[in-house]
Amino acid sequence: MSLFRQTLLFLSQRKELEEFFKHNPLAQQARSRFVAGDTRAEALEVTRKLNAEGFSVTLDYLGEEVIDPDQAREASEEYAGAVEEAAAAGLNTGISVKLSHLGVRIDEQLAFSNLMNVVERAARVDRFVRVDMEGSDLTDVTLKLVSRVRQSTPNIGTVIQSYLRRSDADIASLNREKIPVRLVKGAYLEPEEIAFQNEEEVVLYYMRLTEALIHSGTRPAFATHDTKLIEFVIDLADIFGLKKTDFEFQMLYGISNELQKNLIADGYRVRVYLPYGDDWYGYFMRRLAERPANLWFLLRHWKK
Repeated sequence: MSLFRQTLLFLSQRKELEEFFKHNPLAQQARSRFVAGDTRAEALEVTRKLNAEGFSVTLDYLGEEVIDPDQAREASEEYAGAVEEAAAAGLNTGISVKLSHLGVRIDEQLAFSNLMNVVERAARVDRFVRVDMEGSDLTDVTLKLVSRVRQSTPNIGTVIQSYLRRSDADIASLNREKIPVRLVKGAYLEPEEIAFQNEEEVVLYYMRLTEALIHSGTRPAFATHDTKLIEFVIDLADIFGLKKTDFEFQMLYGISNELQKNLIADGYRVRVYLPYGDDWYGYFMRRLAERPANLWFLLRHWKK
């Protein structure tokens, strides 16, 4: 991992910088590239436009590391309310949730109850819930709670990160339970003993995990903007005889728009990960770490 990326990922955890960025007009301008807006209404309007272009959407109400039980319950209500409102409007969208937003740092049972609230209400309107993967210290509890919810409510899946060395075993377990997986590279700062630091190693492991998902996964989703990985997924799916509707690509809002449109035009399913909310700092900094060009844009316009 480059020193540049390590630095940005470190800064993403520094709350003392958050207020500066959230009140800086240029940071706000750069943020708007990745975030639909502060409100649910803004996110649903963007969802409507993306649906009209052929994209599915996964809403993400931004927030993490909650330490107040009331805030965790409020987040649960927002997640559930957003997916209910989207369904009532006939929009093609599911929702992604973070367990640290639902209070897992406070109490595991609190997070489970809040997650069940979201999943059960999403099930009533035939919508899917994806539990995002966060830092490695939450990997075990995330997999545990997803498996626990899956026993009673099937409309749930999770995320696996290809930079974690443990991920092949995790995918094998999830495949056995028929839990849908979104495969990503990973966007948190992790030590070398548990995570690959070299980009080439991360990509090769992503390919290995892709094969496991294509062969044995349940409705696998491949989240990447890397054209080589996209071509690898397409070739492997063809070899294993999967139809274009048996899997999907997932991409971040505001990145690789032409690539997204080209995949849609070729008949592939593409889902856009669409974040909204005013707690955007951590998400924003991780996107800068992934896309250095966005930081250069911010710096070029800093003094103008």
